[in-house]
Amino acid sequence: MSTQIPGNGPRSWLGATALALILCGTSAFAEDVTLNFMGPEAPAAMEKVIAAFEAENPGIKVNYENVPFNDLNSIIQTRVGAGDPDPDVYTADQPRIASLVKKGQLLDLSPWVTEIDGVIQSSIDASTVDGKLYALPISTSSQITYYNKDLLDAAGIAHPSIDPSARMTWEEMRANGKEAMAAGSEFGFMWDQINRYYQLQPLAESAGGGSGVSADGTAVDVTNDGWVKAMTFYASAFEDGLAPRGVQPGQTKDVFANGQIAYFVGGPWWLPLFSRTEGLNFGIAPHPYFEGGEMATPTGAWSWGVNPNSDHVEEAVKFIMYAALHPVGALETAKGFGLPPANTTTFDVYYTENIKIDGVADLIKSELANTSRIRPRTTGYVEFETFMGKAFEDIRNGADPADALSTAEKAIERAWSRN
Repeated sequence: MSTQIPGNGPRSWLGATALALILCGTSAFAEDVTLNFMGPEAPAAMEKVIAAFEAENPGIKVNYENVPFNDLNSIIQTRVGAGDPDPDVYTADQPRIASLVKKGQLLDLSPWVTEIDGVIQSSIDASTVDGKLYALPISTSSQITYYNKDLLDAAGIAHPSIDPSARMTWEEMRANGKEAMAAGSEFGFMWDQINRYYQLQPLAESAGGGSGVSADGTAVDVTNDGWVKAMTFYASAFEDGLAPRGVQPGQTKDVFANGQIAYFVGGPWWLPLFSRTEGLNFGIAPHPYFEGGEMATPTGAWSWGVNPNSDHVEEAVKFIMYAALHPVGALETAKGFGLPPANTTTFDVYYTENIKIDGVADLIKSELANTSRIRPRTTGYVEFETFMGKAFEDIRNGADPADALSTAEKAIERAWSRN
């Protein structure tokens, strides 16, 4: 099934130029060129796709530059924002794509890509601004519930179902977490990215609070009843000792791996780690929701885009198309990530070959198709995420949820008024 990119005509997903590039191979290029590619992924993670691309395109070389994720956006602003043609290709964090487009730092891919076959819709949506595709989705994400079988057994708690239609509520997880602690578990439950919007957006969505940003991306509302309900629940988990304070996002996985917690709501990228952790007897289940509320899960990850100042636009487009859409290229790209591939064909192959846990691929696909919520598409996302992260941290450390949300909302509005 193909996906029509909004605003484009009913043509093939390959534009005329792109089709010529694929059919003609290197004959489309008069001389050898070198592409500079920048991203936060480890160099070793990119070796397979680069080698495969260069083997099929001997007239094009790709140099990869690794930069820390926390520095990626400032480097893009400094270099691409100044008109520098280097890098030719770079990794774009999906919720930041709208801001990059506003600043003229991503090439409109409409002349090349008009209809996409076999890419997860939420990833396409997250890479699209005003009906135009500005980056090609490489990976996607979701969240699942991990549970410690031994801790639940010790408390006489039934293991949760992997069936999305029988998912636990947050209320059930809280009650079960208390029982598990009474039976010897150090903690009841915990979130993976403990103070980040990506992780906590589903709480507000499930409670009826929405994403916190209006559909047109211009207004913020994180003080409605749904947001207050969600953050009051979040606060109570720490206040009551069900979740530990003082643990940073990079350390939360260790709390579960060490057998200290009954339930852990986290990314599927931890499956390999947990599977090889000696003595950890775990299972997986769907992401929880509030009783009577909506079923919502987070999603979004990386897309690759082209610098509009590049001296090698056609070669750069060919590279990202190979990495995202070509059956060989997309699989080689996926091998470098712990995240699920956005390419649906590659998704099935990747999980069949690499993640041998019954039902996990079907669960993630179901969540991506039915419950996933992308982060707000707003040019002010960086400011929004920054102030919300501070609010989450304050709330888990004892701040009143309604007050912290109000402070964040006012700070975001001030920041947006200056843009």
